[in-house]
Order: sequence, then structure tokens, then C-alpha cells
Amino acid sequence: MKKILMTWAAVLCCLWPAQAQLLYKISSNGLKEPSYIVGTNHTAAISFVDSIPGLRRAMNDTQQVYGETKMGSFDLTNEELDKFMLLPDGLTLDSLLSADEMKRLSAFMVDSCKMDSDDVELYLDLKPLPLAIYLCYLRDGFKETLTSNGGTLFDDYFQKEALAQGKEIGGLETAKFLLICEKISLERQKQMLMCTVDHHKRPEEKGSTLKTYYSQDIEAIWKEFNDHIDEDCAFTSQEAAMLCTVRNFAWMEKIPTLMSSKSTLFTVGCLHLPGPDGVLNLLRQAGYTVEAVTE
Repeated sequence: MKKILMTWAAVLCCLWPAQAQLLYKISSNGLKEPSYIVGTNHTAAISFVDSIPGLRRAMNDTQQVYGETKMGSFDLTNEELDKFMLLPDGLTLDSLLSADEMKRLSAFMVDSCKMDSDDVELYLDLKPLPLAIYLCYLRDGFKETLTSNGGTLFDDYFQKEALAQGKEIGGLETAKFLLICEKISLERQKQMLMCTVDHHKRPEEKGSTLKTYYSQDIEAIWKEFNDHIDEDCAFTSQEAAMLCTVRNFAWMEKIPTLMSSKSTLFTVGCLHLPGPDGVLNLLRQAGYTVEAVTE
């Protein structure tokens, strides 16, 4: 089970700029060749790549591809992974949740996530947040999407294609970023889990992040995300800053150097792009010209 959950953990952050495009060209400020950045949704189907204007050309024209993390690289030790994934000794989910909450959770796992009722108890030693992430992907049909993707994650596809062309790949951070979730209390994680159980939207429903992503309406995703900050079933301002803003600034310490050495395609979760502290604005503040690619 740990091997499976490592896959889900690797796509944590962005569970979910400001124009209705996904691909942006980065130029000027001393760059000899333009680079590109594309906003992704980690659970999207690979076939959607051909629906993003200019993306195939950007994949061919750039010399290297950098994602949030490097494909196939997972630098957490078993001890660190256990710390992220597992409840402390002596605690189980059914001891954290009330009888009614446990009943709702079990029903969600069986009815919505298509899990065997006998397997529910196998997950009782997981912390609430990693379990919530895993259940979101099951509910969203991610197992089926991963199968149709040939076992390749949407974000990893770009690095896989780059390797096939003999290009360099890399990551803007390592899997150790997952350890920031240790700052989220178990009580808050429990709230997030029950919000997933009681309010999670299917991919085809209005307002679901994946459906909006497929419409390429990034403005709508950004607005929806910010409209619900600090509400009961959404990220708090502090959590949003921890999961997005802090990482954006850290990435900007690497992005200029990468672009100056080779033209680069950056593939990051779409919510990292927009807003005053988004990567697009940070690039402009650093002196680069950033233009939406529309064809």
C-alpha cells in the first residue's frame, strides 16, 4: 500500500494566471532563446496536451524540461515517508473520528471510491490528509486516467518525452516538500478529510477543478480558489501560502539560472502561475517579458 500512496503523495501540491491560457512564453532580460511555462492539472489525461495551443511546439523547441519534481526521483527516507503518511503509534483514524464520521468515511470509500468494504480497515493507520488526497484521486477516476495514460502521470509525460528526445530533465524541488504538511495539525487534517467526504465534487460537476482546467479557463480556477480561502472546506490563508506562495519564491531562485543556460519548458500546477505572488508576476518583476501563447 505504501508504494501506491507514494504515487499519490508525489502529486500533492496542487491538487488544484490571469488570462484564460495555460502556456506562456518567457523572453528578454538577457535570454538568448525563449523559455516556456505551462500550468498543469496533475490528474489530467495526457491526450489533453494536444488541446493546449502551442504546447507541442514549445516541447520541441526547448532544450530541457523541468517540473515541480524530477520524474522518478523520490528522496524521502522510509522514516520521513512514515512521518508524513502514518499516524503516531497508538492512534488510528477510528479513534480520531466519531462513530458518525467513521460511518460517513467508510460509506464514501466504498460507494464513491469503489473500494472493497473489507479493505477500509487497511487505511486506518494513515493520517487524515494523505488519506483525503488518495480518496480524491480515487473519486476523480484517477486510476482509470492513469491507466489510459499508460501509467504515466500528466506532469511526468513532458519529462518522459524530453528524455526520448535526449533532453535534460529536472525538478524545481524534491519530494521533501511534502514534509511541510507536518505543520498542519491532526485536528485540521481531520477537518480536511471530512470535507472531502461530505463536499468533494466529481470531475464532471460544475465548479470542479478538472472540468474548469479542461476549459482552459485559468481565471475561473484562480477566482474559485481565492473566493473560498479561509472557508471551512478550503485552504486557510496560511495553508495556501505554505503550499503555493512559499514554493513560488523558492522556485524563482532557480528558474532564471535554468533559463539562462538552456531554453526550458517548465511544467507546474496551474495555481502556481497567477496572482501577485504567482510565478508569472514574479517573472515580470524580475524583468522578463511573459506572454500568453494562443496559437
